Amino acid sequence: MRFSKNIIAAALAAAIGMAGLSQAHAAGELEHVTLSVYVNPAGAPQAFLKDNLLHPMGIEIDILFELQRRLMFNLKENRVYPLPRTDAFARLRDGTADLVIGGISYTEARAEKYDFTPVFWHSSLGILYSKDGGRAIRNENDIKGRRIGVEKDSAAENYAAKYGATPVYFTNLTMAIYQLSAGQLDGLIYDRPPIADFASSVPSMNMAVTDSKFGEEVCMFAFALAKHSPYTKYISDTLKEMQEDGTIDGILAEWGAE
Repeated sequence: MRFSKNIIAAALAAAIGMAGLSQAHAAGELEHVTLSVYVNPAGAPQAFLKDNLLHPMGIEIDILFELQRRLMFNLKENRVYPLPRTDAFARLRDGTADLVIGGISYTEARAEKYDFTPVFWHSSLGILYSKDGGRAIRNENDIKGRRIGVEKDSAAENYAAKYGATPVYFTNLTMAIYQLSAGQLDGLIYDRPPIADFASSVPSMNMAVTDSKFGEEVCMFAFALAKHSPYTKYISDTLKEMQEDGTIDGILAEWGAE
């Protein structure tokens, strides 16, 4: 049987239409998936709690919601759960979390235990200190012998040891800042963006962050997933598209973090 040119043309048109439909749905490949997402409230502008404890804000929350819009996944209970980094990583390991965000730095050591998306933002560590009572810290060399707050199992812990500080461990940044203001700490090492934001937005605390930058190699922020997660490729590929089309740059600009 011979097919007329019209039939062939119609078949080609239908095939092209189906291909276009397939591409349109490719962006929603997680449409029927519900993800449990935990955020480490690292602080502004990355991820933080403000007026509503159930709904965190920040750069990484905006990135997450854009990923959700493109991939069309659901969030468990339609929310993101605030949880300290150590506890959130534990949930990745025991299978009760799908994605952990909020000041999560990619490192080779962590990549042995977890999957990571592409890095979407680079920064450095800093030292937050009080300007009261002659406790100023000019740079990391000034912390030798001082009581310096650090998160356990974080890169800050290694730098405290490197510069001869006495580490004091904390799990809550806000409480550590209050310890610093009360003189129980001489300073604390943390990701520069949130502590710099705190120092500038709460001048009444009379705190500052050292100008010298260090630890850039451990401040490469990404999202973490369980090792060999079935969602890593979809989320990573979409995040890469967001980098290429300028969406990530736009979100960073909105938060003044270019």
